[in-house]
Amino acid sequence: MKLYEQVLEGVFWIKGKRSNMYLLKDDEYLMLVDTGMPGDDKRIVASLHDLGYRAEMVKYIFVTHAHLDHVGSLAAVKAATGAHVVASRHEKDHLEGRKMLCSMKREGVGGKIFKTILFLMETFLLKYAATQLDISFVPGDTDRFGGIQIIPTPGHSPGSLSFYHHDKKLLCTGDALSGEPSLRLPPRAGCSSYTQALDSARTLASLEVDICLFGHGSPLRAHAQSQLQKLTECR
Repeated sequence: MKLYEQVLEGVFWIKGKRSNMYLLKDDEYLMLVDTGMPGDDKRIVASLHDLGYRAEMVKYIFVTHAHLDHVGSLAAVKAATGAHVVASRHEKDHLEGRKMLCSMKREGVGGKIFKTILFLMETFLLKYAATQLDISFVPGDTDRFGGIQIIPTPGHSPGSLSFYHHDKKLLCTGDALSGEPSLRLPPRAGCSSYTQALDSARTLASLEVDICLFGHGSPLRAHAQSQLQKLTECR
C-alpha cells in the first residue's frame, strides 16, 4: 500500500501508524504538518524520496499539538531534514521535555483514565525524544510560512493550532476536528477543555474552506465549509 496520497497539486497526505501527516509544497520549499508516532519518520522520508524531494527541502515542521501520536517522530524528522519546528508557545515545555506529553489536562473521569494509559505508554513503551521549539506561534503571521495562516484552536489541547492556506482554501485541523469515521468534534475525554474545543470548531467553521485535512480520518474533499457550519450550528 502506498504511504501517501495526493490531495491536490502540491499537497500530500502521508498515512502514519496512528495519525495523518501532510506535506505542502511552496514555490521554494516544503512544509510538513505533524510527524506521527515514533517510527513514522521512516514513512515521511520514504514518501519524500518517492516524490523526488530531498529531505533538506523541508523548511518547516508545523505541530498541531504536542500529543505523542502527532509529535512522536518530531526529533527524528528534524534531524533528517534540518527543518524549523513551529508550534504553540503554550506547549513548549512539553515539546522540549520539561513536562511529559501525557501530563496535559484531560476532562472528566474518562480523561483521567486516558491520561493513566498514556502515562504508562510514555513511560514504558514509547519514549518521546525532547525537541527544541524553533519558532513560537505568532498570531496572523502568513508571510514567513508560504501563505500559511496559523490559527489558535485550543480545546483538544491547551495550545492546539490549525493551519489555513487561504489561496488553496485548505485547512489542516489536527485534532481540533476529526474525520474518523466521518466529520465530528473531538471526543470530550480527549480534550483539555471541551468548551474551548467547541469555540475553536466554530472559529474553523467561519473560514472559507474547500478541503479539510484532519489528524485522524480521511480528508474532507468537497463542501467542507458548509459541513463544518452544519456540525457547529447546533452546538
